[in-house]
Amino acid sequence: MTHNDIIRNFVHQYRKPFNTETIAELTGIETKTVRQSIRTQLTNKEIKCISTQDKLYVCCNRYQSQVSFNQKGKWNYNTQVAEEILNLLNIKQYHSIREIVSDYGKSRQLVFVYLEALASIGMVGINGSGYKVLSRERILKLGTFIQPGILGKMRKESCIKLKPRMRKAVA
Repeated sequence: MTHNDIIRNFVHQYRKPFNTETIAELTGIETKTVRQSIRTQLTNKEIKCISTQDKLYVCCNRYQSQVSFNQKGKWNYNTQVAEEILNLLNIKQYHSIREIVSDYGKSRQLVFVYLEALASIGMVGINGSGYKVLSRERILKLGTFIQPGILGKMRKESCIKLKPRMRKAVA
């Protein structure tokens, strides 16, 4: 690993505001090299300066935006999770939530709640070939309006048939 890689890893993992001396102390890299790396990270907008007087910096993606309108129980919708689900839907055609879950690696409930929220504001639709992204413009309205059961209605309109459920055998 180069010095720039070490500094970049430090910046992305360190949760508190830092300065060049902090990085130099904790990584063992010369202050001159740290200053050069910080300048390049500032121009690439990987970090931002929060205090010009003390020359304190923080990582730009430190605080993820959370939209919290609490329409569905105690869910706080994260726009980054919504973007990840939309990216998955752009890559491949999915017919069921279980298929999305197998590629995304999160719970079915999370994917269902986010799809319901995205469909309620008109960002996700369903056609005969599966789920599709309609637009990405209203991402900040995520969670403002939730229409319960919208995915089931859309599935009926698109003629996607659900697999029949297995009934439990009575002993």
